[in-house]
Amino acid sequence: MLIIALSVELTGIHPTRLELLRLRRRKKMAEGIVDILKKDLDALTVTLFEFLKEIPSLRGQIHEVCNEAYGLFVEAEMIAGSKIEEISLVSQSIDFDVDIDERSGILGISLPTFQLTDGSASNLRPRFSLIDTPAKLDESALKTEVALTHAVKLAEIEASMREILDVISVKKRQINRIQYKILPQLDASIRYIELILEETERQDAIRVRVLQRKRKERALRSN
Repeated sequence: MLIIALSVELTGIHPTRLELLRLRRRKKMAEGIVDILKKDLDALTVTLFEFLKEIPSLRGQIHEVCNEAYGLFVEAEMIAGSKIEEISLVSQSIDFDVDIDERSGILGISLPTFQLTDGSASNLRPRFSLIDTPAKLDESALKTEVALTHAVKLAEIEASMREILDVISVKKRQINRIQYKILPQLDASIRYIELILEETERQDAIRVRVLQRKRKERALRSN
């Protein structure tokens, strides 16, 4: 609303010194708002790049843990053979879910938080029989859960980045509007009033000189 209120049109402007002072104050305020918005934009950009730097590391961790999980599964399959398929049919599935919440981030922006949760009862007892299945299979399952945790964290970062990018887009539009619409309008209005005041001063000066000349002429005639 403040940015909208700064807009000004030449029509309806009163070319007075009071109006000139008012427009100059509005221009100074608009320039101050641009400075604040640019500082906000810088802070948002820094935070965005901090998030961006985390992505390659997380993707690398996901890739590494998935490879470890697959390697452990292959080892378990080599030990148990075709029994692995039977185990997959009777083992209890894990009911994973993602809890979504919010936290206050840079400039008070609400950023999402994702938390991987296990809603099943499988965490109360082993999913596999410790006697009938190789330990490598359980290790593989645990590695897979770690990979899922990293994937959820990666999704949280990407969602946070989208929120920040949306705010950056709004800030840029506000800056562009002030710089390329409001400030030029204010400059044009200020120059318009200055020109009229200058012309008025010239006309007043001419009238003063004319009056002074007439006074001198009357004074000479009276002598």
